[in-house]
Amino acid sequence: MSLSEQIDVDFEQLRVQFDAFMDTLYVVRDHFNIPPEKDHVATCISYADLQEMREEFVVELVNCIEDFVYSKAKQTEMLALFEKKRSERAASRHLFRHCVKKFRVSSVKGQFSELLLSNLIQYFFKAVPLLRKMKITTNPELERNGADAIHIGRRGDKFILYIGEAKTYDRKSGGLRDALTDAVGDLIQHHYKNHRRELDLYVYDEFLPPELEAVAQGYQSGEATNIEVHLVCIVTYDEKNSWNGATRQEILDSVIDSIWSQTQRAKSWKVFESIPTNLIPRINYILFPVQEMDDLLNMFKQELGV
Repeated sequence: MSLSEQIDVDFEQLRVQFDAFMDTLYVVRDHFNIPPEKDHVATCISYADLQEMREEFVVELVNCIEDFVYSKAKQTEMLALFEKKRSERAASRHLFRHCVKKFRVSSVKGQFSELLLSNLIQYFFKAVPLLRKMKITTNPELERNGADAIHIGRRGDKFILYIGEAKTYDRKSGGLRDALTDAVGDLIQHHYKNHRRELDLYVYDEFLPPELEAVAQGYQSGEATNIEVHLVCIVTYDEKNSWNGATRQEILDSVIDSIWSQTQRAKSWKVFESIPTNLIPRINYILFPVQEMDDLLNMFKQELGV
């Protein structure tokens, strides 16, 4: 009997509702000349007519913080505790501020990247967090320096373990090619190679959701033969070229055209030569161009209230 037949995990119940956040994004799926030649994701902040929905994007991203830090079950538990001495509304606000305090204020760019990555893995790959990094990195006795995200989903009778890497590049650090080069290098050389060692630190600890403990333990012990590891790499980078158009769709088409212009020769980029051949089909890319990156990160920090 396979592991998926032994374990009944309701992934739909565990996943978070992200529709309001996704309404602030424009998404295109295409291969973009990036190996493997399959649909990758290009996304950007959407537009309402000729105006970018930047403020709405930041607000909805920050609204996702509680789900990033705690599972649904843990949120319910904490709200019940907070409501003993507060109104329902005040308890909800207290939970939000409690979650914000767990963010590393010294690394707003990193927290922005990880929150965005977690949301998009859950949305595009129908996967849920296996390890919540915030819970681990705020423990003074356990500092996690591994993958930016470890999620798990199900495809037919297989469990898919998603190892994620997020890079956010400001204007000084270069564009899409530089961002991808660094992100892929870190993902393959560090996080993929070390993910089993990383999981071993926490798989028998309190950090795993109870519903997923058996899956993780089965993978670590080698007893589960129906688990595959896939990789997700998101690069958010400062786009230097302007986006033009007389209509909303023309502006959005200009964004996607700017990505194509940078990935025309992507297959020849040396970074892809370093990826083991059998891993190439399992890598998924999310490309996220942003203009005035510093401004966006400042808005994110202000909305956090830190």
